[in-house]
Amino acid sequence: METRRVAIACQGGGIHGAFTCGVLDALLQAKEDEAVGKAAADARRSFEIVGLSGTSAGALNAFSVWYGLMAKGNRTGSLSEARRVLKQLWDTFQVQKLGEYGMNWFGQQIYKLAEMGLMLKQPYPAQSHEMLMASLKQWSGVEEMLAPHADFGEIRPEFYDFMALLETCAPEFGELDLARIAEQKTGPRLLLGAVEIISGAFTAFDSWFRPAMEGRRERRGPISREAVAASGTLPDLRPAQRIPGMFADDQREGRYWDGVFSQNPPVRQFLADSERNRKPQEIWVIRINPQKRSEEPRTLGMIEDRRNELSGNLSLNQELYFIEKINQWLARLAPIAQADPEHPAVRLFADYQPVTIYMITMDKSKAELGVASKFDRQPEFVHALREHGALRAREFLPLWLTESPRLVAWPHGDALDG
Repeated sequence: METRRVAIACQGGGIHGAFTCGVLDALLQAKEDEAVGKAAADARRSFEIVGLSGTSAGALNAFSVWYGLMAKGNRTGSLSEARRVLKQLWDTFQVQKLGEYGMNWFGQQIYKLAEMGLMLKQPYPAQSHEMLMASLKQWSGVEEMLAPHADFGEIRPEFYDFMALLETCAPEFGELDLARIAEQKTGPRLLLGAVEIISGAFTAFDSWFRPAMEGRRERRGPISREAVAASGTLPDLRPAQRIPGMFADDQREGRYWDGVFSQNPPVRQFLADSERNRKPQEIWVIRINPQKRSEEPRTLGMIEDRRNELSGNLSLNQELYFIEKINQWLARLAPIAQADPEHPAVRLFADYQPVTIYMITMDKSKAELGVASKFDRQPEFVHALREHGALRAREFLPLWLTESPRLVAWPHGDALDG
């Protein structure tokens, strides 16, 4: 049975990232079943996950799977650990406490007003965020002191603070030997997208990062909790994320915004800085920003939401179109390579190979959820998205495993359009 090297790229899109959680969980479960001999009897091929990438909520998902797969101290990572961490992330991130229900409800009303054209944005979002963080921490301390075993409007730090969320869900991050992982290129390669806003440099935080890789306009950096937070830093909600040891062109400490402004998610780095036998043969993109809409947006809120979707897909489409162009060049070179393997053009492309791309998306009936839902952390909504993601992965996998002609490769459509 052939084993294909696959990189999984996870797009950002707020709480819609719960859909990605469901897709990833089903894919990991399929690998677990395969390991214990439960692979589908009609399967003609298998897959090996050699890369994970993500931006914003996609970065949280990709990081969680990678973290679960990595060895920590003397303990090895595993598929089941990756699934556990991924589940914990979304269980922790969703509403749990009474105060969180209230905060979530209030936020939903603001976004619904925005959908109708009434924008209630703070003129200084960074200062507003810092004031909110301080007040929530004070209230949580008072609530804990007055009623340590009751819930009188408590709001957990994990609900509003990325770093607290990551410390809870990745408590052993400090035990990872990042230098050894980079040197030996251990496990799936993890790429997280962000942008440094002073220099404008696109930045990919890379588990295989070594300082010699850094370029002038495209930056690299090591994986850290701050890097994950940077990838999800929307500037109208949070102040720019600082990362120790990362600098702008003027040598000031770098300031980072969400990777939606650079790569959503990183893809092209999978095909660079690596030996041919480590590069993915396929890229599976879990896309949660719809490419198409059924009707024209007319209110200011709906227009802003559509702009966000289109900009979120822009960088992704450009990177995928470049890969498709390389595929076309390789196809044209194939007869030349057979006739003359030493032809200069053949030697120039010796490290390249065709890459098949599949786009895993929400069902069309669920794809147009609106901007407010991207911030809705109601457990019922989060659970429904996770279940839908798992369902779509379970529809995709049998077609892929059996090489079904019904499976659609990009750019001809989304994987399940057939």
